Amino acid sequence: MDEQTADQARKILHRVGQPFSFRRGEILMSFGAPSDDVVLIASGSVKVVLSEQTGAQLVAGPYGPGELIGELGVLDRRPRTATVVALHDGAGVRVAAPVFRRLFERDRDVMLLVNATLRARLHKADNRQLAIASQHVATRVAAQLLEWAEKFGTPEGRGIAVRGNTQEDLAGAVVASAKSVDAALKSLRDDGLIRTRRLCYLLTDPALLASLLQRPGWRPGKRRYP
Repeated sequence: MDEQTADQARKILHRVGQPFSFRRGEILMSFGAPSDDVVLIASGSVKVVLSEQTGAQLVAGPYGPGELIGELGVLDRRPRTATVVALHDGAGVRVAAPVFRRLFERDRDVMLLVNATLRARLHKADNRQLAIASQHVATRVAAQLLEWAEKFGTPEGRGIAVRGNTQEDLAGAVVASAKSVDAALKSLRDDGLIRTRRLCYLLTDPALLASLLQRPGWRPGKRRYP
């Protein structure tokens, strides 16, 4: 769908929704709770935490301004299937479930926005499974950090800083053990591609990292770079 149509749908949701604000660490939705509203993010970002039967947690996102959260549970009339946690302070609007369902049925722009959202998530899930099957953990970590930097990073010196994500978030996002992610971060630091501090990953040269990720078979710690 075109961005003009998406913006029109978001304006409609803003008009009928209830504005609210959130702080980092706040739970916006809880697993198993009734799906009684849909959230449209206006500012800040959130992560979606899915728990597997094994006890492992998968992390999706971050999701930021303009993105819908919780729409599938509302449309299916099923309880929440994940927990949504704020990564950064922000704001949004909550649209009550009955209102959202009526809009989805009657407003073409809202229907198109929902369908585009679901297609984008399915595409991302497919790409994620392909990456898990074909890429080394260190490569997945590098790609995930770059994606976060492009979406939510802030300039810092000549690089881009990604703030607010824990190492556990990163491990969940790339579906790897904490030990594997720790080793991957060390390789990236040793190569000079990132610097880390508490809740912050600084990509020192995002353009170079993007270029390296295009090289077949590349992974951190294997070569020297110009």
